[in-house]
Amino acid sequence: MKRIALFRIWIIVTMFARFIIRLYAFSRKQQQGVATTEEYEALMLKLAREYKRNALRLEGLLIKLGQFLSIRADLLPPAVLNELSELVDRVPTSGWDKSRAILEAEWGVPYTQVVKDVGIDAVASASIGEVYGATLLENGKRVAIKIQRPNIEKIIRTDFRAMRIVTSMLKRTSLAKSTDLDSLYRQMIFVIGDELNFQTELKNALYFKAKYADNPDVYIPDYHEHLCTNRVLTMDWVDARRITDLAFLKENEIDRSALAERLFTLAAEQLLFGGQFHADPHPGNVQIRADGTIILLDFGMVGQTTAQDMATIRNILQAFISLDYDSIVDGLEDLRFLLPTANKQNIRQALEKAVTFYLETDIDTVDTRLIEKVLQDIQLLVKNEPIQLPAEFAFFGRAASTLLGILQILDPKIDLFTLGKPIVIEWLEEDGTTLQNRYVKTGINYAKKLLNVPPLLDNYLKEPTRKRLSEQAMFQRNLESKELLHRQTFNAIVMLLGLLVGLLGYIRPDEWLFWSGGVVSVLAYFNWRRLGRKVRHVARQDFRV
Repeated sequence: MKRIALFRIWIIVTMFARFIIRLYAFSRKQQQGVATTEEYEALMLKLAREYKRNALRLEGLLIKLGQFLSIRADLLPPAVLNELSELVDRVPTSGWDKSRAILEAEWGVPYTQVVKDVGIDAVASASIGEVYGATLLENGKRVAIKIQRPNIEKIIRTDFRAMRIVTSMLKRTSLAKSTDLDSLYRQMIFVIGDELNFQTELKNALYFKAKYADNPDVYIPDYHEHLCTNRVLTMDWVDARRITDLAFLKENEIDRSALAERLFTLAAEQLLFGGQFHADPHPGNVQIRADGTIILLDFGMVGQTTAQDMATIRNILQAFISLDYDSIVDGLEDLRFLLPTANKQNIRQALEKAVTFYLETDIDTVDTRLIEKVLQDIQLLVKNEPIQLPAEFAFFGRAASTLLGILQILDPKIDLFTLGKPIVIEWLEEDGTTLQNRYVKTGINYAKKLLNVPPLLDNYLKEPTRKRLSEQAMFQRNLESKELLHRQTFNAIVMLLGLLVGLLGYIRPDEWLFWSGGVVSVLAYFNWRRLGRKVRHVARQDFRV
């Protein structure tokens, strides 16, 4: 067994060593200006195919890592994502004989004393466990039995040792400057270690079962706890199909747009309001019944956001709206996006330069070459700054990006801005302060800096007589302004996230991620300016009273 473990470590380490050497050689070509995007994508596709072959042969941690990378559209080209996506649900089965031995060892009796009509072909096979159908003798219920793969715990532990070596290798590359590799390694051990203990998955499932007990649109199967162990889970069988099975949706006359809206609301509530969220919501784990009920399965990978982190994000957005760049950078540091060696002043300048450009330039008529020049300047400014994506937020991003992919399949024309607005507003007001009161404190500063409202506003607020005469008009104006500010807040969120994504894309470096973040920011700004004109129009109406 020791010889097999050493062989696994050798294969994994040498594979990653080859990857590092090839990517380093390509980066040198990039620096010399002789490398193309097509060459980069071809190289990444070649590496992805080699990785997939080894993952399907060795299984274990390589499968889990490949599944994680398969949804990282922010890091990898589409062809690579497609190649790695086969690792999500095409893992070879171990076979019923091996699974039966584990089942009987865990239950302590021959399986025929507990269940009958067992389907010896696995209905699902993943990196950690396999699922078989059966019928309980005690009550005739049809159940799904999830059984851990043979020797998977020893395999994963061996792979952790191999990845420890790989992490040490990566520390000698430029990646170490922008990524807390030790933190990522610890988070990987923590999350996957939890997956190896099915009792933890059971606990997570019961948490979500209680959370959605009163929600008729969501169903989580009942678990038979007396038949659940560290290596076996037994739950009610669910007749359902993947939520992306469009033929099934059409056959059962399920409105795809309405389904997408329900799924978006479900996911947004999990991700924004703290507590636990499903961190592996791929189509195999999010299914749909013929009556339109959403089924959530497999809670082995569950992420968690703290109330403190979410409050910090709210503060960052508030600081962004009031152009308080120092508070933005402090918030990023509090969220662990900045490594200790980061130059906060450089990052502040990069943010200020980008936002100032947006505010002072008419994007509708500006030459695209000017936009490119500004983005290049920002690139140079933050080139050497160690910005990272904290490990805990990586799983947040994994869940969000996976769900976004599902939503695009269900409804390619889905309007995430409109759907997200009420949820985001509720989230922003979670600390007990309403948006109206929040904006009373920063409204004048915000208006001066972002919307260029005439200086008469200050005089107007100081004249009680005029204010009393215009009370009725002000009431209507407040209603309109609040709605516009809500919409601007959402666009500010999108713009900030786009900027952060662009900065992260440069540090990686990842040209696709950098430009996509920039494009998102610009598009959000278009809408921001349009709403700004409406706010100015409403503000001027008050002065005509």
